[in-house]
Amino acid sequence: MLKMTSKGFAQIPNVAFGFRTDYKLNKDDLKVFVYLQFAKQVGTMIVRTNVEIIIEDLGWETTKTSRDKTRVANALNNLSEKGYIEIVYKKDIKKDSLTITISEDMKKTAAQSKVEWKQNPFNFKMYTQIGADEYNLAENNDYALLVVAYYKWRNNANFEYAICDKEWAEVLELSVKRTRQIIDECTFLTKISGTKYQDENGQWKQEANKYIIDKDMKTSEKLEKADAETKKVSFLEKQRERVTDLIVKYDGKTFNQIFDKKTPLELEGYIAWKETECKVVKEAGQSKIDAILKSTKEGAKYVVKRLEKQYEEHLAHQAQQEKVDRIVDKQIEKMNANPEEYMTEEEWEEDQAQKRAKRLKKKEKEYDFFDDDM
Repeated sequence: MLKMTSKGFAQIPNVAFGFRTDYKLNKDDLKVFVYLQFAKQVGTMIVRTNVEIIIEDLGWETTKTSRDKTRVANALNNLSEKGYIEIVYKKDIKKDSLTITISEDMKKTAAQSKVEWKQNPFNFKMYTQIGADEYNLAENNDYALLVVAYYKWRNNANFEYAICDKEWAEVLELSVKRTRQIIDECTFLTKISGTKYQDENGQWKQEANKYIIDKDMKTSEKLEKADAETKKVSFLEKQRERVTDLIVKYDGKTFNQIFDKKTPLELEGYIAWKETECKVVKEAGQSKIDAILKSTKEGAKYVVKRLEKQYEEHLAHQAQQEKVDRIVDKQIEKMNANPEEYMTEEEWEEDQAQKRAKRLKKKEKEYDFFDDDM
């Protein structure tokens, strides 16, 4: 992706984030729209370009040129249909020179979105401004620019909002699980976990997470973050020293699944916990299982059932493999004891020929010239 070196900025109408509205822009639409603003001629809202230049500048080249052009053309058409830009070209948007005018009116547009998991509606109005340095944070991660832009809107000079996973999922137009992966991949974004509390029914809940872009962090916040990471590493290393199960101790993936709270428990860690004789591993694994079972998150209890089912399948497969190995070992013993029974016809004939040759050779050695009649 072409990096912007100027001190320019792009202005994104907030209706572009308006999930469940006609104004919502997907990741490709938004990236092209922001790029066009950086590419526009000084003092105007006009861009003169073509599809091939946009593909190259955004780093969208693949082995299929036609698909690359269709991707850009779709984004441009979406922006045009939703009122963000006007495009003028002769005949073919994929081949012709394009004159694009960026609309200023969209910054005055407002939209409202209602969701079943929030009492009050979301109101989208005005615009969010991002600088070249913030645009560059996205690099080649196509979702990252959408993350940066939405973060900027939800954390501006006038207010600061926590953003729950469901809200991120609406913005990125992905499942909650995939959304979490995308957010984790945005290394420039630091998550501040929401405070846990008990509701009036005694159920444990957690407030929505807050986020901060590293470049916006104050020195004190950066020191706190570094200190927290150091403490986390120190704790895990102390735990590692206590582990006597060498597989868990030296396999980082398995170790983190059992001891690191942020690492999901998968089959490798579950097997290690089930089969280990190390007391430290047993206790840590049990604590993690208990935490999963107590979680109020949707599908949490299913995780443990799924892991137990996979473990039982693993044991069954292991038992079947051991049975096969025993049969093979017995077969090999029989073959070694009586190899002729297991020979093919060609192998048997070759074996017999070798035996005849040995007998003839032995007779030749036993033959005495002086025993012949003179």
